[in-house]
Amino acid sequence: MRTTAKYEVDALVKDLIEQFSGARLPMPVVVLYAEDDDPGLDREVESVVRAVQEAQESGGLPHQLVECPDGGDPHRNAVGILDGLAKGPWARRGPAWYRAYACPRSRLVAAIEAAARHVLGPGEVGAADQAARPLDALVDDVLVRLRDLHWRPEPRTAGGEFQRLLSPVLNSTTLIGAFVLAGVTSLLTQAHWQVVVLVMLAALLVLGTTGWIRRNTAPLSWLGQASRWFATTTFLAASGRQAAAWSLWRPRMSWDVTQARAREVAGEILKAQLPGTPAEDRDRAQQFHLQLRTLALLEDLRWAHRSWAPDLRGRKRRVPPVVFVPRAGADNGALRVLGAISDVRSRRSEQDPLLVLAGVAHADVAGWLEDAGTAPVTVHAVGSRRRGPYENWVSDLRVRQAPSRGRALAWTLPVRLTRLQLGAGETTRLVAVPVRRSWWVLWSRWTVLAVLVLGACGGVLRAQQLSDLYCRPRLVGSDPDAVWRQDPGGTRECIGVATDGISFAGDGGGIRLSGELPGGDAKRTGAAIGLESLEQSIRDENARVAALPDVRYVTIVYAGSLTTTAGQQSRALNSLKELTGVHLAQLRNNAGDPLKIKILVANGGQDMYFQTDMVRRIVALAQRDRSVVGVVGLGRDTADSGPALDLLQQAGLAVVSTTNSGTYLARGHVNYFGLAATDQEEAAALRLVVDGLHLQPAQKFAAVLTRRPSQDDRYSPEQAEYGSAMLKDAGFQLIGGRPLEYGLTSNGDPDFEAALSTSCHSDHAPAVLYLAGRADDVNQLMRRLAADAGCSGPLTVLTGDDLTKAQFRTGATWMAPQATLYYTALTDPAATARASDLAEVAAADLRIAPGGDNPYEDDVFSDGALAIAYDATAALQAGAAKAGASQKGGVGSVMAGLRAVEMKNRATGTVDFRDTRPLATGPQPGHGLHIIRVRRAAEGMPLIDLICGRPAGDVRPLTGCAP
Repeated sequence: MRTTAKYEVDALVKDLIEQFSGARLPMPVVVLYAEDDDPGLDREVESVVRAVQEAQESGGLPHQLVECPDGGDPHRNAVGILDGLAKGPWARRGPAWYRAYACPRSRLVAAIEAAARHVLGPGEVGAADQAARPLDALVDDVLVRLRDLHWRPEPRTAGGEFQRLLSPVLNSTTLIGAFVLAGVTSLLTQAHWQVVVLVMLAALLVLGTTGWIRRNTAPLSWLGQASRWFATTTFLAASGRQAAAWSLWRPRMSWDVTQARAREVAGEILKAQLPGTPAEDRDRAQQFHLQLRTLALLEDLRWAHRSWAPDLRGRKRRVPPVVFVPRAGADNGALRVLGAISDVRSRRSEQDPLLVLAGVAHADVAGWLEDAGTAPVTVHAVGSRRRGPYENWVSDLRVRQAPSRGRALAWTLPVRLTRLQLGAGETTRLVAVPVRRSWWVLWSRWTVLAVLVLGACGGVLRAQQLSDLYCRPRLVGSDPDAVWRQDPGGTRECIGVATDGISFAGDGGGIRLSGELPGGDAKRTGAAIGLESLEQSIRDENARVAALPDVRYVTIVYAGSLTTTAGQQSRALNSLKELTGVHLAQLRNNAGDPLKIKILVANGGQDMYFQTDMVRRIVALAQRDRSVVGVVGLGRDTADSGPALDLLQQAGLAVVSTTNSGTYLARGHVNYFGLAATDQEEAAALRLVVDGLHLQPAQKFAAVLTRRPSQDDRYSPEQAEYGSAMLKDAGFQLIGGRPLEYGLTSNGDPDFEAALSTSCHSDHAPAVLYLAGRADDVNQLMRRLAADAGCSGPLTVLTGDDLTKAQFRTGATWMAPQATLYYTALTDPAATARASDLAEVAAADLRIAPGGDNPYEDDVFSDGALAIAYDATAALQAGAAKAGASQKGGVGSVMAGLRAVEMKNRATGTVDFRDTRPLATGPQPGHGLHIIRVRRAAEGMPLIDLICGRPAGDVRPLTGCAP
């Protein structure tokens, strides 16, 4: 079947477009011409080009149809063709099109041309009048006009300045207008009218200033692509006298180079148009002008197809721009444009996407494609299925560009059409090139804006989520060591380890610990220590240790209850004192010991409700920090104390507990070392008081009051167990036959109504009440006993909890008139701490200096919390030193090292773990223990007496404990 020229050429164009879409291969200038010299065939060639172009009208291929003028100056016609291609518009439709082609480089050259035309004046008469003037003067006039045009091809239109200024502001459909409208609306609802006026005036001033700069500054400044290209292109460097130079940080130098090159280009453009220019110089100037114009266009198109531009334009434009030239002749300037494209491409190494399909008359082909003495032109015939014209052309391209080959038009792909192909008629209908949609079209400034807005909203939501989870939230790298937890009362507390500058004294959802160490007025105590200042002092000491050269140190974690709900700050006072003792031990040790101490603070929440969460974060921290040797604190016995110690034991961390009296802890954990007497030991000590009452068998009735079992309290049930066993062994009968439970109100106060109704109104009035609860419950119990007629007789109240922190002297803890209270104290610093240096260290380092002959009688020391923590920290450091532990290793031997610790003259007596047996079932020796009696004097003041006791390290039995 005969094939038509239209079909073959259309197939060739589609093949070229396919080559570009798939691999971005170089695009040629395709020249069609008839095999025979026949004007009719030349017209058929022209119709082939038009037919292929018309087929693309309904497609998405960006293209332009160049209608060349008849007659006129060929050079001006060629420049006009290039100017039309740069201005566009490019016919396009469909989804593959991405914005219009921006041609800043072409506009720059067009601006110089416009200035030159203005200087030469209209027509040949104006050029003839200017021919008598020196060239340099004309060039100066061109540059002056160029400045007047602000380096634009056309003058700026006058009028409408105010309207152009306000239109983007007042138009709510634009982004600026939407922001302005939203801002004004917000201001009108929240600010005074004076503020609104000032903001609007400031906005108009900013927009007016930027608009004036934008209108009166050259769009081709040193920051623009065109100016950078103009200042650095080697095309101009080869012909000009100004070296290529451009720098972002040297705008003046860059602008000087641009102006110098503009002077050079303006001179060549003037030479190309002045009638008095010698023919040889005129031809050279026209060639320079035309090739510069061509280079600018090709560079604009190349930049418009960059794959990795910020807008990814090259990935959106999947097809090349195509120029159709139905009749390219020597007289209409089109052949000059085709030749300039080939010349520029041969000189430049960059590859541009432009594809040209041109029809040339047979009479123009021989003189245009061939020169005398050069190699013959390779003519490509369409319709070959073995190897297509494009493959042949690409294969020969690298050789045909060589100057020795004598080929000036290497980028031209000549296609010869036979008479048979041109006269075959219509055998098929041409269709548009199928342009596929690219998903890259989704990438745009509006998409980026939407993504940024969504990302910002997502970031805000994520930040809110992180702020609800982490105490120190960050979008990237939140601190996992401290998290927010909500207690049963609905209050948030920061739980975990205070790393990365976290402070438990900060305002966390309304929680703030502001308690200070008591001890009289500030003048007598010398200073008042709050949690915030204490944490800062610890961080400062840690930083000082880390900065020491060749330092060896261990890290000790203090674990306590440092946050409370609002109005219950006093319940964290014991932990605050313990932390003070830990820090004092750190300061004393770091002053002279070669193994330094770093302290990390861990918080388990009010009443250690989140003890397990805290311990998990301590374990995770120890896995990252090899210097962590153990934990000091955990002084409150809860239902989670056993599982928490299990986690620490599995992590190989030793625990030196301060005030935890759980008997079962040492029995079940090899890593547990307690400085406090156990509940079993306390009950055995109180047996001495009970036996000293010398009651008759008929009077031996007792009631055991215990808190109702709950998740955060294992202490009360264990006290009740050992207290009940002790009373039964002493011959007492329990009222109700078992411990009587009492609950807590919503604000944490004890409710003794039901328990006292059973005990005080039974058939036998109790002679002894054993309170198996907390020190916080004593005040309410005493007030209920004073008001209950059933318990109005003499009554002995026993409790195993350490009531040294109860404030009897201030009246905050009240005594019933008929009651005598006996409680156990873990230590008595007034008797045991005189040989230690605790008071001196406190006065020197924290300015805690109570007055009097014995500073340990002051409330700041008397309850023993500070002293026990001071000794516990020193004991853990001593165990680490004996094990040879440091930040470099040896942590696993700390528990063995602790069993060799013996420290005399400590604040609690002698700290001796040498006889502490792991997993022992019996009581551990050497715990300090004291029995305190509290009575109400006739004038209402409490009388507090120490009736017996022993310091830590003393294994002798208690004596002299009779009431």
